[in-house]
Amino acid sequence: MFDGNNWIPLVILGAFFVVMIVMTIIPQRKQKKQYQSMMDSLKVGDKVMTTAGIIGTIKVINADTDRVTLDIGTEENPVEIVVVKGAIRNKL
Repeated sequence: MFDGNNWIPLVILGAFFVVMIVMTIIPQRKQKKQYQSMMDSLKVGDKVMTTAGIIGTIKVINADTDRVTLDIGTEENPVEIVVVKGAIRNKL
């Protein structure tokens, strides 16, 4: 009924699952690390894009409340908005 080779498919299946897990976790960690370093490097004057697609220049960074004031207007007509720092998607 049972022969000695029944464990081989289980080992292959187990190895496949380990490889799939590793291949999903490593890129996620790398992406999270890159995002965190970008967030740590933000400074006044940087041009950024929010998760909503709003592009603006950082005017004030409030470290106490994790809020950032962005200027999204023109030089002649400045418009400032306040967003949560986590809403910044990337630095342009």
